[in-house]
Amino acid sequence: MKKILGICGSLRAGSSNSALLMAAQIYFHDEVWDIVDLSTLPYFDPDNQYGERIPIPVLEMRELATAADLIFISTPEYAHGIPGILKNGLEWMFSEGTQKKPVAVVIGSSQGEWAKDQLFEVLKTMDFTIDETQFHMVKGARSKVSTLGFFIDQEARAEFEVFCSALKKYL
Repeated sequence: MKKILGICGSLRAGSSNSALLMAAQIYFHDEVWDIVDLSTLPYFDPDNQYGERIPIPVLEMRELATAADLIFISTPEYAHGIPGILKNGLEWMFSEGTQKKPVAVVIGSSQGEWAKDQLFEVLKTMDFTIDETQFHMVKGARSKVSTLGFFIDQEARAEFEVFCSALKKYL
């Protein structure tokens, strides 16, 4: 079975990005999913990024990322940028095992272009594989998907399914 590592860039209870991550799990129901809880990671410390002092939650996340066929990120845009908790997680995740790893990104936000540009730059700099076909935006996601991951808006659902279908080449 193929493996997907899911990451939500929002810690808010009932966030629309958690819902979009659940929607992806519903769509890719035949794959094995692991979900990273970014709140379990310490603040990034380059002195502990490699070597003997790597925090246990970081080692566990890196193991999941290395084993994954696809990393699936669902995130909002905060203050025209990437949520700090997501950037922190990516800093820790970056390792030899994630080089050239394909990443899919969904941004569920009222806007999202700033976060997209920043996230693409960060992911490419960290040697992940991403391009426009691996990106999807759901503007106004809160009104389009239920907290359980079911689309309320049928047009948004159809667009999300087209996006997910294009990701099958990695699975």
